[in-house]
Amino acid sequence: MSLRERREFIQSQILETNRLLELTGDHPLMTPALQQRKEEFEEELKTLPVPSKQPRTVLFFAGGPVLGTRGIDAQFASTVIDHFLQMVKTQYSATKHGAVGQRGIRRGESEARLMLTGLPRGSFGLELSQPASEDFLASEQLSNVLVELTKVIESAGKDDESFAFALDEVSPRVLPRLKDFFKVISDSNARMRVVSGDLECQLDSQSVGQAFERVSATDTKDEIVEVRGIFRGATLDTWRFDFRSEDGRNISGGLGQDVTDDQALVMIHLTEKPCVAKLHQTQVTTRRGISRNRWELIELWEVPDIARLQ
Repeated sequence: MSLRERREFIQSQILETNRLLELTGDHPLMTPALQQRKEEFEEELKTLPVPSKQPRTVLFFAGGPVLGTRGIDAQFASTVIDHFLQMVKTQYSATKHGAVGQRGIRRGESEARLMLTGLPRGSFGLELSQPASEDFLASEQLSNVLVELTKVIESAGKDDESFAFALDEVSPRVLPRLKDFFKVISDSNARMRVVSGDLECQLDSQSVGQAFERVSATDTKDEIVEVRGIFRGATLDTWRFDFRSEDGRNISGGLGQDVTDDQALVMIHLTEKPCVAKLHQTQVTTRRGISRNRWELIELWEVPDIARLQ
């Protein structure tokens, strides 16, 4: 029995014991025995590792594609789920492994697998959650990704500034799928509610249409640049780097998807040394001109002396 299954079993036994205690009242024999059993379960529950947040999102829909609480258009549901899952896999890979290319396989995307585990009532809900996993760190990361994407969905229905700030937390590769996601919902004249962890957002059909327009009007520009400065280090765990340019800018981002572990180690040995960084810069600009830059470190080489940087 896994830790998660054991925790769920103990919790169910505590609930069942409470129910029996209500039935037995002040019985001189059964009540003390049940109370002792409850206390033993509660003590064991305290000794188990604290569980990670369960990766779970519920997408609620109403309007065009939904027939009350009875059903939802199957084509609509499958298309929306596919776009959402692709965003999840992209963002999970970017969070765990750094930069994600515009196409091709995303490292670790199998760890972001979600299942359709329920059809909650309340309009019509599609519950997506992770199968039981012993990798608590991966579960925690996936749970955070679901919350991040929910924030982006919510911000897209608000205003350009909120959307621009939310985009700072996600990979630019999420944008095309986000556009497709909102297009399907907008074209179907649907309204939606998304619940991930403790976060809940709700968009009526007008907000969905505005979100689609906002995401569609967001422009991305890619270019390769070389920047001189001091390399501040990188980590193999997060695949992230920091760089301070000679003009005082702090540049942070992910190591390129083609950078190998050996190449990353070489980069780490250049920490606090004057270097030239070859970077893939992605500039994301909203329709009102609010811009954010995302950086991917492709190559790094040392400059022999500081004079070379001036």
